[in-house]
Amino acid sequence: MRRDWKYILYLTLAFGLFLAVKLSGPKEYDWTPTYAAEDKNPFGSYVVRALLPSLFQGKKIAVSNRTVYELKDSLHEKENILILTHSVTLPKEDTEVLLNHVEKGGTVFITAQSFYGKLADTLHLSTNDYLFEKGMTEQRSDTSVLKFVNRNFVTTHDYVFKRDNVHNYFARFASTRTSIIAENDFQQAVTIRTRWGKGNFIFNCTPLAFTNIYTLKGSNNEFVSKSFSYLPAEDVYWSEYYSIGRREVSTPLRFVLANEPLAWAYYLSVVSLLLFMIFEAKRKQRSIPVIPRLENTSLEFVGTIGNLYFQRRDHKNISEKKILFFFDQVRTRYNVNPTPSGENFILALSKKSGHPEAQVHQLFQCIESIRKKSEITSTELIELNASLEKFMTTKN
Repeated sequence: MRRDWKYILYLTLAFGLFLAVKLSGPKEYDWTPTYAAEDKNPFGSYVVRALLPSLFQGKKIAVSNRTVYELKDSLHEKENILILTHSVTLPKEDTEVLLNHVEKGGTVFITAQSFYGKLADTLHLSTNDYLFEKGMTEQRSDTSVLKFVNRNFVTTHDYVFKRDNVHNYFARFASTRTSIIAENDFQQAVTIRTRWGKGNFIFNCTPLAFTNIYTLKGSNNEFVSKSFSYLPAEDVYWSEYYSIGRREVSTPLRFVLANEPLAWAYYLSVVSLLLFMIFEAKRKQRSIPVIPRLENTSLEFVGTIGNLYFQRRDHKNISEKKILFFFDQVRTRYNVNPTPSGENFILALSKKSGHPEAQVHQLFQCIESIRKKSEITSTELIELNASLEKFMTTKN
C-alpha cells in the first residue's frame, strides 16, 4: 500500500508541475477566423460587436445562432440583417427570406470572401482572388489599401491591411442596380450596394477587415463604421449561424477543453488514472483455473465391453444382445411388437418399413435360427450383424 501511495504522489507532482508550466506560459492565440461576436481572438469580431451600439444608438442589437428562415416571422420590416462569415452558400429557404425582407424595405449586410448558391445567382454575384491572377504577383506589395469611392466623407483615409488577408474582389455584379462603395488599390470593387425592391443588399468581400486584429489597428475602425453607415438607423439582427453554426451547450467540461492547458491537464489525469487501474488490476487479480471439458466416455465404454465379449469369443451372448437391441429399434421406430412366429407381424413390419415381405421373413428366420443354437461362430455373428444393420439403414 505504501508503494501505491508513492506512485500516486509522483503522478500528482508531475501533474501539478505540468499545469503550472502551462498556466504561467504565454497565452497562445487561436488564429482561426470565426467572425464570432464574443470571440476575442485575432480573427473574432468582439470589437465590432462593441462598436455597434455607438453606431446604432438607441437601437436593438441582437446576436443569434438561428437562421434567418427560423426568424422570418419575427423580423421587422426595416430591420438590418448582418452576416459575417468566410463563405456564403445560403439554402433556398434562407435566400427567399432575405430577398423578401429587402424587397419590403429592409437592408442586409453580408461580408464574405466568396458567394455561392441561389442568392449569388439571383443577384449575378461572384468574386475572384487576384493573388492567383496572371501578372498580379510581380506588382503587389505586402500591404493592401482599401478606400471608399464616396468623397463626401469628412475624412477619406486609405485603410491599410495585410494583402494576404484582403485579396478578393467582386468580378461580377448587376451593374444596372449596383453602385460601388469601396475598392482596393487595383480599383477593384470590394464593397457594393445592390438595390432590390424597396431595400438594399450591401456586400463586402474582405471579411477579415471586420475582425479584431484589423479593427484595432490604426484608423481601420473607421472602415468598419463607414461601411455600416450605409445601413439605416434601425435595429440590427446579427446571425452567427453562417459563421460558427449552432452554439454548443456551455458546460464546465467544455470550458476545460476549450483552454489548452486545462485540456492537457484533463487528458493527462484521465490517462494516468487508466494506467493506474490497469496495472493495479493486473497485479492483484487472481488467476482463473482452467477447467477441462467433460469428455463423453460412453462410446469408449461400449467399445471396451464389446472387445471384452469378442476376446472371450462369447459370440452367442453378443448375438442375443444385438437381437434385443434390434427388437427395441423395431418397437420404437415402427411401433410394432416383434413376434417372429406371427405372420401378421411379418406383414405389418414389411408395410411399415418398406422392405419386401420375403426379406423380412428371411431375416426373422435367421434370428430364430441363431436364438435356438447354444453356440454360434464368428462368421454367423458377422452375417447377423450385417443383416440387422442393412435392415435398419436401408430404406426402400
